[in-house]
Amino acid sequence: MSIRTAKTTLTKGTIAALAALSATAGAAQAQDKVTISLIQILTVQEWASEVEAGARAAVADIGEDKITLRVQGPAGFELAKQAQVTLSEVERGTDAIILSNVAPGAMIEPAAILAERGVPITWIVSAPPNEVENAFFVGSDPYAVGEAGANLIVDALEEKHGKPASELSGEIVQGLCVPGLPVLTRRMHAVEAAVSEKIPNATFLPPFDSKLDLTQSYASWNQAIQKYPDALFYTDPCEDANKNIQKIRVDDGIDVPQVYYDNPEIARQAVLDGEVTGLVSSNRFTEGYVAVWATAKALMDEEQPFPTGWLHVPYKVVDQENIGAYIAAWDDNGAGLREFYDPEITTTRALPLTGLPPTSDYNGGAQ
Repeated sequence: MSIRTAKTTLTKGTIAALAALSATAGAAQAQDKVTISLIQILTVQEWASEVEAGARAAVADIGEDKITLRVQGPAGFELAKQAQVTLSEVERGTDAIILSNVAPGAMIEPAAILAERGVPITWIVSAPPNEVENAFFVGSDPYAVGEAGANLIVDALEEKHGKPASELSGEIVQGLCVPGLPVLTRRMHAVEAAVSEKIPNATFLPPFDSKLDLTQSYASWNQAIQKYPDALFYTDPCEDANKNIQKIRVDDGIDVPQVYYDNPEIARQAVLDGEVTGLVSSNRFTEGYVAVWATAKALMDEEQPFPTGWLHVPYKVVDQENIGAYIAAWDDNGAGLREFYDPEITTTRALPLTGLPPTSDYNGGAQ
């Protein structure tokens, strides 16, 4: 199923089974030990591995005698499969679901049935659509992530051209692999707004469909770069697109700034080698950590209802100053990343779980 699908289509058998579960709904009660199921949309990319590493680090900090963590999910983007895995976890018996959300509307129906069942959901990666009432979301602000990336690019352009940003001009080529997905569109809109403010003479070309598939993305970006070899820079909020932009730039000897918004190994090495300006990480490790920590805390605290709203996770800028430490942290992606992200984890754990801004704030910037 395409990631573009707005609503997951469940089989009649799946719907019937979920309905049977909902008939036995009951209120959650505080417990000394809880079972939490992390349901990923996919398990093969590094950002998903970072989410899981963060989740397991939280279990280690809180204590395995207090939390049982089960991590499930399909290997690739299969939205219907994710819904089925979620159902299976409820059938096995779980106290809460942490759900990786990547497509608007994809899990509305399962979420409604789980609410009837009394199984709370903590959403990560991107907030659920506004139709999901009383949602709890843990994640970074994609607009702030995009602004941080824009600042890195502007600084690099000023250094490259030896003049202030206000005196620069040129075309900026932008791609988008999944139109309408808030986590991506908000990054893109933020880059355009921030760069346009500092480089008023820049011309942003309309974003083209840069494709979700790595091979198709390469063909799309290669065509775009060959057409605009003298652009100020190339930008795309998608991981595979940035891999292709990097390869084409290096192969063709095009010296322009580039920022990743994900942090796969190829990007980490590129920053170290000076091929890429920097990474603005959505901080998936901290996201996974805090999702487990907040969910467990809510389940174990009988005085407080399960939280609702958006618990902000700080983004993380990785550049020449800290790329060595970051690469070293990945050598031990449990303890190493736990130490690397400790400032962000400490900051987020200190936030109250009440009075949070609504999750609709996350979706408000998508167009």
